[in-house]
Amino acid sequence: MNILNEAAPVLGRRRFLAGLAATGLTACAGTNGPTVSTQSIDVPDPLAAFRLLASAGPDIWAQHLPTATVADAPCTLAVSGGGEDGAFGAGALVGWSQTGTRPKFDIVTGVSTGALIAPFAFLGTEQDDMLRRIFTEYGANDIMKMRPLNAVFSDALYDTAPLADLIAHFTPPEVIDAVAVRHAAGARMFVVTSELDSARAHIWNMGAIAQAGRYDLFRGVMRASSALPGLFSPVDLQFEVGGVRYAESHMDGGIHMQFLAIPEFALTQVHSKLGRGSVYVLINNTLDPAPNIVSRSALAISQAALTTNTRAIADAAVDATTLFAHANGLSLSVAAVRPDSGIVFDPSDRFSTAYMNAMYRHGYDRAIDGALWHVM
Repeated sequence: MNILNEAAPVLGRRRFLAGLAATGLTACAGTNGPTVSTQSIDVPDPLAAFRLLASAGPDIWAQHLPTATVADAPCTLAVSGGGEDGAFGAGALVGWSQTGTRPKFDIVTGVSTGALIAPFAFLGTEQDDMLRRIFTEYGANDIMKMRPLNAVFSDALYDTAPLADLIAHFTPPEVIDAVAVRHAAGARMFVVTSELDSARAHIWNMGAIAQAGRYDLFRGVMRASSALPGLFSPVDLQFEVGGVRYAESHMDGGIHMQFLAIPEFALTQVHSKLGRGSVYVLINNTLDPAPNIVSRSALAISQAALTTNTRAIADAAVDATTLFAHANGLSLSVAAVRPDSGIVFDPSDRFSTAYMNAMYRHGYDRAIDGALWHVM
C-alpha cells in the first residue's frame, strides 16, 4: 500500500498548499535570519545529531552510520544532481522496479535533484508512483516563480515557494515517519547541502531528522539541496538550541559534489570496512556528451560552462569511486544519460514537462531493456 493516500486531493498546477507545521526549526527562502550565526561563535555544532561535514573522519561517521549496517554488505544507491534531468533517475528507478530485479537499498544518498528522489527510493518500490508524478506531472510553474525585474540585485532569479509546497505535499508526516521506521531498523538516508557562509558541505542524516519529528527540517534540507545557485534562492534554516536562535543559509549540494557514494575519508583506503556490498550510482547527466554547437549568447554560454563543470566533477567522482571499488572488492555499477538519447535541452525553457517526460521515458526504457547499468 502506498504511504501517500492517492485518494487525497492532488496538488494542482500553480496552486499553493498551506504552510509547514511549526516546530522548533523552520526553513524558508529569502528571509532575514536571526543575528546569531553558527559560524560566528566557537561552540559545537548544535545540529550534530542530524548532520556531519563532508570532510568528517571515521569517528564522526560512526555516529551516523551503524557498524552493523556497514558490516552487513549494504546495498547503496547514490543519486546525483542534474536539475530537470532528475526525471531520468526517476524513470530509471521505476523501470528497474518493473523488471523485478531492483534491490531494497540499505543506504540512499541524494544530492541536488537527487535529494528529491532519495526519500522515495529509500522507502522502496511502493513509492514509484510518487517519483513518476513529481517528475512528469509538474513543470516550471509548480517549482518556481519569476522574481521582479530587479531580481538581478537579489539572491536569485526565481523564488521556489512553489517547490516548497510541492515537497510538503509529497512528504506528509506519514512519509517522513516511514523514513524514521527504516532508520530505526538500521537503514540510512543522507542528503548533501552547501552552507553559504562557511562554504562547507553538510551531509544530513535524514532518518535521524525524521525520527526526531523535525518535519520542517526534513523538507527544508530537501529544498536546500536542490537550490541551484543563481537560479533559486538559498534556503534559510533557523533553529533554537538552549534558548539561542541560530540561522544558516544552505543551497545546492552539487556545488561540492555530484553524488555521495563513499565518505571522503575512505576514498584512499584499501581493505576499508566500507568496501563491502554493492553501490549503484545514478547520474542524472551525461558523462560522455555528444558534440553540441553552443549559440553565442550569455545564457547559452554560461549554461554550457556550468554543464561542463558539473560533468567534470561527476566524471572525476566516478573515477575515484571506481578506484576504491577495485581496491576493496566493492561491486560498483553506474548509470547515466546516454549522449545519443536525442533529447534536446533548451536552457531558456527550464523544467519543461515535455523535456522531463522524455528524460523519464529514456531512463524507464533503459531499465526495462536491461541496458541501464554499466558494471565498473
